[in-house]
Amino acid sequence: MTTSSSTENLPRVLIVKRPAAMAVFGDRFVASSKFEILKAFESPLPLPEFLANHSDSVSAVIAPVAAPVTADLIRLLPNLRLVGTTSAGVDHADLVECRHQDISVANAGSSFSEDVVIGKK
Repeated sequence: MTTSSSTENLPRVLIVKRPAAMAVFGDRFVASSKFEILKAFESPLPLPEFLANHSDSVSAVIAPVAAPVTADLIRLLPNLRLVGTTSAGVDHADLVECRHQDISVANAGSSFSEDVVIGKK
């Protein structure tokens, strides 16, 4: 992947599988001028090859429940510093390995609570 001069120094955030919120919000779900998004799910490359090309540059992972952050994935990303889940839970991230590698883990908290409640009416 060739980066433009405007994104080459930005932290890179990996998304392995499309989060459900992207179906509703599209790229606005992850839009920011403060980081570059690497969408493995849009790549024609198989995931192992995609990761081989980008593993050293990834500093964060956005982790929907459908894409667990396993110890194997964490070990492939030597500069990983943050796992952000798209749910209130974090049980799909290997917390033991994250702690061992000094990687912070954050969840979505209650950010979707109002939408969920409204959706149930």
